[in-house]
Amino acid sequence: MTLAKAAKTWSIPGIAVTLAALPLAQINAQDGAAAAGDLANGKLVFENSVCGACHVLAAADATGPIGPSLDNNANLTHAFIVDRVANGAGAMPPYAAQLSEKDINDVAAYILSAAAKPE
Repeated sequence: MTLAKAAKTWSIPGIAVTLAALPLAQINAQDGAAAAGDLANGKLVFENSVCGACHVLAAADATGPIGPSLDNNANLTHAFIVDRVANGAGAMPPYAAQLSEKDINDVAAYILSAAAKPE
């Protein structure tokens, strides 16, 4: 199909829908890229920040009784973990002042890779 012929078949609503989807695709691609962090560093951050004192994460032998379990938690996404670690919420303190952006991304990637998945 030539460009001229393709241009004739496009409608204004079709173009609008395509353009509206682009930022969403970029956000998803960025979230996927961010999720590919340094897992070894993420594990060290998890251990050194004593995350296991509050959270359950079987792969890290963490059995904390305070925060939500990280195993079998369907609500966990990279963006959600990054936000909670950086900004805190409820009993969770913010770590943005103590951890670098890289460390926060790495610990989020580690948690997602190590957490038991919901069935």
